[in-house]
Amino acid sequence: MRRCGRLQVQAAFRVSFRRPNTSQAAATLPQRSRAGMSTLLLVLAAIALLDSTSIVPLCIVPLAAVLGGSRPYLAATGFLAGIFLVYAGSGLVLLIGFNALFDALGPSLSRWWNNPNAAELLFQIVAGGVMLAFGWRLAMARQSHPPSDVPGAIPPGRALILGASLTLVGMPGAFPYFGAIEQILRAEIGPVATGFALLFYNVVFLAPLAALLVVRLVLPARSEAIFRRVAGLADRWGRHLIVGVLMLVGAVLVADGIGWFLGYPLLPVG
Repeated sequence: MRRCGRLQVQAAFRVSFRRPNTSQAAATLPQRSRAGMSTLLLVLAAIALLDSTSIVPLCIVPLAAVLGGSRPYLAATGFLAGIFLVYAGSGLVLLIGFNALFDALGPSLSRWWNNPNAAELLFQIVAGGVMLAFGWRLAMARQSHPPSDVPGAIPPGRALILGASLTLVGMPGAFPYFGAIEQILRAEIGPVATGFALLFYNVVFLAPLAALLVVRLVLPARSEAIFRRVAGLADRWGRHLIVGVLMLVGAVLVADGIGWFLGYPLLPVG
């Protein structure tokens, strides 16, 4: 009986202190990380496609007009590059410490909106006056040079600036982007994987607009007439829209700045 009991104790001792299979555990870790990365990319793709609905209505007509010019491929590439640089750069800022930047600038921006000083109001009035003058000059130049029926070439640099500017205009609607950055930070992946996830998000974000460039490349003969027609309409009416926006925003800035001096600001204060 004692020998049997001793053998049972020794067997239990061996079982309890059995060395773990480290090779099997090490093999499961990359599998889990790959599965987590795949799940993260699927989530980011869904958010990016949802996020693209804020930029597509804003950029589809200008991109179609660029594709209708005499140098469509270089100009369209520059246009998409402008969007990518601004949006990816904004995501990088969010990843490396947007909260600290917002905490530093938030109080100053709040004070400027609710209680601006005289120098800030004068700068606002001057900025509004410059916008009014530029809009008026643009309108007068349009009258002296009527639009042509054949759209000209748009330089890639100008197309890049146009894409970047439209992206900045559409940034207030980029709420899904914040959710995507939160998903990337919550995943706690390495810096290389984080950069790849951000790059993947922005590529998917640009995919609906890049599809127009693909159509222009694949079906050049059929799509050229459509894009040239859009380019003609944009050339004819696009500058009227730009002039109207410049004049409206400039007038609001000037009226609000003067209103602060008179004690009746135009824009709401909260």
